[in-house]
Amino acid sequence: MNIALGAVIIFILLLPPIAFYLSYTFGRFPKAGPTVSILEGLMISAIFAVFVHAVATYFFPHNIRFDVLALLIGGDLKGFSSYLDNREAGQLFRQFTLYNFAILLIMALAGRTARALVLTFTLHSRTEFFRLYNHWWYLFHGFKVDETISNGRAADFDIVFVDALVNTQDGTMIYSGYLIDFVCRGETLERIYLSEASKRSFTSNAMTAKGNIRINQPGLPVQIEGDTVALNFANIINLNLHFVTFPDELEVLQDIPDTGNNAE
Repeated sequence: MNIALGAVIIFILLLPPIAFYLSYTFGRFPKAGPTVSILEGLMISAIFAVFVHAVATYFFPHNIRFDVLALLIGGDLKGFSSYLDNREAGQLFRQFTLYNFAILLIMALAGRTARALVLTFTLHSRTEFFRLYNHWWYLFHGFKVDETISNGRAADFDIVFVDALVNTQDGTMIYSGYLIDFVCRGETLERIYLSEASKRSFTSNAMTAKGNIRINQPGLPVQIEGDTVALNFANIINLNLHFVTFPDELEVLQDIPDTGNNAE
């Protein structure tokens, strides 16, 4: 009795819903995968796979030898030669391979089609069920702006200006600049990239009646040389985002508050 052979065939038969899911979610900044156990995942895949194969076998033009398939899944190969000779076995193997390849291709195309429809009708930002990207993508693309939460559409803006409160070896600093890119691992933000960046100290010394004390008061901004600044999110205390529309809001960048609502 060959249990490994039966497990391989069952795994192949369970692949169509997995192919659909991977095709649907494939892209940059994807949301984290479902938090289910292996047993729960197998049960969900099996339920969908049964319906997929039920429909597929109705349209598949060739005669399917369920007796041979059951024999292989069971792993009982002792009487296999009495069912088929080598020529018939090779023909059935090729048909089985073609069948599964066609099903996987169809499910992959169905997944990309479903993704395109969800993006076209912006369903991904309206309900968690259709969500495609992680939460940071929706934040940086203006989906978390108060006026747009109700209708699930992104804010109208041209660029994002960031104030980041960062822990450094020289103390707490405020880094400011235009967001040009960010890197995530699942739902976890790892780095952000800023252009035309500047920095200023967040704490400073002040003379009072009690002597010299340190207070939280932003210092003067210092322009950072270079084209791009990368900040590790592990060192960031909070973020303040300003969604800028050109040219109407260029002048307000001088008045952007140093701190604001905390991001995720």
